[in-house]
Parts: sequence; structure tokens; C-alpha cells
Amino acid sequence: MKAVLLCWLSLACAGCGTSGSTAPPPTVVNSLVDADPPPGGTMTLRAAIREAKSGGTITFDRSLNGGTILLGLIGSDNSVLQGEIYSGMTFQGYGERNYGRSALYAAKDLTIDASALPDGITLTWTGGDSNRARVMAVYGNLTMRNVTVTSGYSSAEAIVGGAQPYTLARGGGLAVWGTATLEKCTVSGNRCAGDNVSSRDRGTYGGGLFANGLVMTNSVVSGNAVIGYGAAGGGIYSVGGADGPGIHSSLSGCTVSGNRVTAQHAYGGGIFTLGGGPNFLMSLALTNCTIARNVVEDHPGLAESPTGYYYRGGGVYMGGGYLSVTSCTIAENGVSGPLAIFSRKPNIGGGGIAATVGNAHVVEDIAIRHSIVVGNTLNGAAEDLFTGSVLHLYSHGYNQVGRIDFSQILVPIPPWWSLSRKHWPKVGDMDNVAASDLLDLPNVVRHASIRSVGTDTGDLAVLWYPPTGSALDRIPAGGYMVDNVVLSQYQTAPETKDDFLLQVLDKLSTGEYGGILGNGFGTDYRATFEAENGMSLDNVAWYGTPAGWPSDPLNIPWINFWRGLDNAIAGRLGVAGLGDGFWGSFASGPLGDNVTMHVNTTQYGPVQLIGSDQRGNPRPYGPKGDIGAIERTP
Repeated sequence: MKAVLLCWLSLACAGCGTSGSTAPPPTVVNSLVDADPPPGGTMTLRAAIREAKSGGTITFDRSLNGGTILLGLIGSDNSVLQGEIYSGMTFQGYGERNYGRSALYAAKDLTIDASALPDGITLTWTGGDSNRARVMAVYGNLTMRNVTVTSGYSSAEAIVGGAQPYTLARGGGLAVWGTATLEKCTVSGNRCAGDNVSSRDRGTYGGGLFANGLVMTNSVVSGNAVIGYGAAGGGIYSVGGADGPGIHSSLSGCTVSGNRVTAQHAYGGGIFTLGGGPNFLMSLALTNCTIARNVVEDHPGLAESPTGYYYRGGGVYMGGGYLSVTSCTIAENGVSGPLAIFSRKPNIGGGGIAATVGNAHVVEDIAIRHSIVVGNTLNGAAEDLFTGSVLHLYSHGYNQVGRIDFSQILVPIPPWWSLSRKHWPKVGDMDNVAASDLLDLPNVVRHASIRSVGTDTGDLAVLWYPPTGSALDRIPAGGYMVDNVVLSQYQTAPETKDDFLLQVLDKLSTGEYGGILGNGFGTDYRATFEAENGMSLDNVAWYGTPAGWPSDPLNIPWINFWRGLDNAIAGRLGVAGLGDGFWGSFASGPLGDNVTMHVNTTQYGPVQLIGSDQRGNPRPYGPKGDIGAIERTP
């Protein structure tokens, strides 16, 4: 809980601070021509990027309002950015890598500002399939305002000689090793194509945008795609500062729709967040965003590998760190691929949101409030929120979700003092909700020109959904408290028998739980478990250290107990099963002869309604606020 709140506070302070230095005057582009050298008396964008000092700003003459710069020249055949380095399958850290061809390349901090142009400026790569290049690569921090980036095509190309066999196909529109700050920008119709060979060194990432850190506001990322053996982030791939010290990333007021990932290892049709990896545990915060009709799918040209094939996160995939989702609509995204089990885990999950399922703990928490997550599918069936192996799912109230899959969430272990992992439902929450009950689907608002390559391929890309039905007038304007948040754990006396699991079964067989599950529930479950696992519950215990306990084979019986218990309860205690209600029903103090419970039940708040919606309209409109990215107005 404290980690989540501190994470949100740090996000609120992102960008704070002042600088005493005087910024140099901007360089003004006055021509749409892409020529090198530029025609006499003109300043082209290409020349401005070359001449700008690090930290400099490029603006545009007002006569260029709404214009398009048709990029036809290659600024760099071997764009150098940072990237991960492997020796075989072993991660070695980060170093400079060859990202291949870019129309524009800058190894410095740079601002490209078209905010003075009412209709902005567009950067378009003209090479198509036969002459591939991303639109722009920046080895530094990039700020862009009111710029459209389109038609880039980053491709894995063989490198003759050297340790790197292929250029890295990342960031079809933009590739930034630094922080990409985009305001009122559009990234559309870009692609990345990787090679078709298994290698941890050659992932295909970020059809629209690949960035180490990302801060995006009031922008659209639609109609982008990645394809390869391993690919992720059809629209966006956010690394999160994995080379240190970590970077909090955020999207606010954005649409990520109609993007696609096609691969044998495919993740994050709309957004992939690595969260800085296991060393830094950074956050991705989504606020007032619409994530819609993105796709993760199997690569039809590749035979399934016997060592594994994976498809997860049609809308958002969380590969590490923290994820917060506030006043968002995540709808009608899809995942498809052949179902299989590898390392005792399902290979497919999360039509809307998915977190990784790892052999070691690499993801922290998902926190969700005031959001709609509905109409997402997994091989055509409802599947909206897949918690993977996160430590906690926190609801901050007033969410509307279709199907939640808790099947792989981390089971309780003693060192984390957190028997309760599933803090759902809270005030105002509903699950098993249909999209048609919340979203005005016939009147979805679409972009005027961007074409989707997602679940509605060929149609104009979705921008947002008007809310309807049970999404309207739900959130108290003055804020509210979230009650009954439980963090608890147990201890046993030294050198005594650990009979905690038997105490749990006894609790489930008596009182209100026995009335629901049956007084013989614990006895029946114990008999089933012992028969299926060939061992007595007297011998089941937790082993190892928190960092890597899921990969320790000694813990398989411990994990089997909790996974089997969830299956035996089969939703009769609600979708969360053993959630805050169950663990909060224990009292702190002795439990039986040798077990002591420590139960901390708390509340937090007041949780406030976000002041405006995705379009900038004030909330609430009426006595209470609407759930999701859009506030309904006349």
C-alpha cells in the first residue's frame, strides 16, 4: 500500500524543479522541403536538428501551419541508442546498440515545438516497404508538441561482421533513449518488422513509439504495428529507465487504439511497460486514457516452438514495476493464439490488461480507480483483467470490469506480511459487467483519417466512447474513503508444527464460510489435495527467499495448495475468493496452539474525482462523476 501511494506522489511531482540557465533562442524552420544541403535562404527541419545545440528548441514559421514534411533522406544508417546486451540467453546490462536506419537522428536533448501552429506539423517517411526507415531516433531527451509522426518503418537488417547480427527494429515512428515528452502529438501508421529467429537480443518493440522514459499528454497513438518472432508494444513500448536510475512514465488524456502485435512471443497490443525491470520497479500511470481495439496475435508464418509461445495483454501489458489506471476506458481489445501450459503456467492471458507471469517476482502492484475495463477478449471469450503474478491488485473504488482472472496472482508467503493479495471489490466496484451496459457503442467517436490495424482493421480508429448506463453519475464529487484494506500475516512459534494451512481450512468450514462452502469443505479439500499431490498437508511449508521463491521446486506443494483452494472455492466467495473480507475476518492474536495472526485492517482516502476528463471537460457534470475516460455532457 505504501509503495503505491508513494509511487503516485512521485508521479505528481514529476518535472518539478527550476533551472538557472538561460535557454538559447529557438531555431525556426521556414521550409517543408527535405533536402541536404537546404536550399539557399531556408531552414529545413533536417538542418535545424543538425545545428541545434543540446537542449535547444526548434519551432516553425506560421506559414507552415498544417504542413507535411515529406522525409525522403536517411539521416543515419546506423542510429546509435542504448539497448540491452545479452551473452547467449544471459542479460549483461545496457550499452550502445545499432538501431539501423532513421530519417532523422540526433544524439542530444531536443525540443520540436509546433504548438504555435493551430494545425501543427506532420513528419512523414516516404520510403514505404522498399526503403525502410523510422521517422526519428534521439539519443537523449526529446520533447515534441503538436507534431504528427507517421509512416515510419523500422526493420531488422543484417549487419556484416561484429557482435550484433541485426539492427534493432524498435520505434517505427520514434525511438528515444532518454525521456520522450509528447504533448498534443499523433503517432500513427508506423511499423516495425523484426527477424523470425528466436533470440533475446532481437526483440521487435514499439510500432509507434519506443522510449526509455515516456511522458505523454493529450496525444493519439493509433494504427501502428509490430511483427517478428518476439514483439511487444504495438503502439508504445516504455522501458522505464532500466539502465538506471529508473524513470516514472505516464500517459494522460491519451488514446491508444487500433494497434497490433503479431509474433510467437507477443505482448502489449496497445502499450507495453517494462517498469524499469526488476532493479528499479518504476511506474506507468494511465490517467483519462482510452485504450481500445488493440490486438495481440500469433504469427501465422511461424511454427509453434516446443519451448514456448506466449500471447498476453491486448490493451496493456505490464512486464515489471507498478501500474496505476485512473479514470480510463480499456475496451474491446483482443488476444488470440493457441492455448498451452509452459512451466505450469498458462501461455495466454489478459484481453484488456495483463501482468507478467514470472518464475521470480518482477512486478509489484496494479492500482485501479474510476475505470472501465470491459469487452476485451481472449480467443473470443471474455477476459478483461489478468493479474498475472503481481504482488497486489488494489481497487481504489468505482470501477466497472468484465471478467477478472486472479488465477496466477502470487500466493501468500510469510516474509511479505500480506496474506491478502486481492483487494477487490471496494466501494462502487462491479465485475462481470457487459460493455453495452457502460459504453454507447453505436456512437463511438473516431479519428477523421487514421485507419485501425486492430480488432476493427480498416475502420477509422477509435478516439473515445461516450459513457452510458451504469457508468453515469456514480463517483461522489466530494471524495470518499476506501475501507477494509487488509494486510496480514501469521507466525509460528519456533520449533513447532506449522498448521496454518489446516487453520485456514477450518475457518472455511465453519461459521459464515461453512454456510456457503459446506461444513465438510476443509475435510474434502484436504483429502483431494493429499491424493493429488501424494503428500500430507502436515508436510507443506514455504521455502526460500522472497526474491525467487516461485522457481524453487520445494515450493510447488505450497503453490498447489493455494491454487487448488481457489479452484475448489470456484467463485462462491466472489471473484476474489480469499480477499480482504476473508483475511479481515481473522482477529490478531493466537490461532490454535502455535499460530499467531497479525491483521492490519485500514482505510485510505479521501479518494478524489479527477478534475477533468480526457477531452478536458470538467468533472463532474451533474451531481456525481462518470466512470471511465469521458464525462457525459450534452
